[in-house]
Amino acid sequence: MSIATQKEIDRFSSYCVKDGDCIIWRGHKDKDGYGIITFRRGTRKAHRVALFLAGIAIPEGMVVNHSCRRRDCVNPQHLNFLSPSENSKKDSASLGYINSQKRFCKQGHPFDKFYGRQRYCSICENAKSKRLRAKWKAEGIFKI
Repeated sequence: MSIATQKEIDRFSSYCVKDGDCIIWRGHKDKDGYGIITFRRGTRKAHRVALFLAGIAIPEGMVVNHSCRRRDCVNPQHLNFLSPSENSKKDSASLGYINSQKRFCKQGHPFDKFYGRQRYCSICENAKSKRLRAKWKAEGIFKI
């Protein structure tokens, strides 16, 4: 149960408009399209305040995901919790997700070498090393 005052609930509700199943935030928005509101002396995301007003706590280490895919929706029924990695994979348009699904380099060789979390193709990496050594040798930088 929320410990918000009726004044806070009324103020929040004054910025909301129902659109189908979604409750759309009509107040200020950040550069990414998420609603923002000054709430209890801090600027906060409107969907997070909606969860607070509904008495729902956000679990530690989790992020809020809009199941309706509308960033300005503040309907608590459309908000669920995911880990940051699940959230990036759920949005199939993100560059991180797209690259994580790649199994082969641009030349068609499999990624078979790792440096930390970065994946490499050993065939292309060896060819690149040979080119660099030849270039450095010609420039007199690399001496054998």
